[in-house]
Amino acid sequence: MKPRELDLPDYQAVLQEVGMLHQKGYEPVGNWDLAQVLNHLAYFMQGALEGSQFKVPWIFKALFGKMVLRRILTSKRMKRGQFTPQRPLPPSGLDESEAVKNFHVMVHRFVNYQGEYVPSPFFGKMTREECQELNRIHCNHHLGYLIPQRQFPLKMQAKNLS
Repeated sequence: MKPRELDLPDYQAVLQEVGMLHQKGYEPVGNWDLAQVLNHLAYFMQGALEGSQFKVPWIFKALFGKMVLRRILTSKRMKRGQFTPQRPLPPSGLDESEAVKNFHVMVHRFVNYQGEYVPSPFFGKMTREECQELNRIHCNHHLGYLIPQRQFPLKMQAKNLS
């Protein structure tokens, strides 16, 4: 199974997708479960509000930062299998209900934030719209690795279509 290519149009749709995955279940096609994905997404939103705990060599930001940002914002996609600077990585065994609740809080805090977002260690200073769009694309990317469980077995679905 391969990841889904999501295009959730706004953060309300992101939260609805998270709720659906949490309530109905999912099959991960990557290395992380829902709680780990939400921890990771919240980590980067929090970084935009409070600053990041990591640094990127200035040469990377100077040579590639804006170019990579433009590619992501234009294509509305992130490349699969890329390095993440989050350390430590989200551990397994996190409480999923708690992660969903914390993610809701972080999304509302992030979207409703009135100040300027902190410049990204990768991409530098971004407009409010660029920062929100980048994080929305990031949500689409990672939530796409969680495939919703079917409500009914495949045979029952086919039977109901006739």
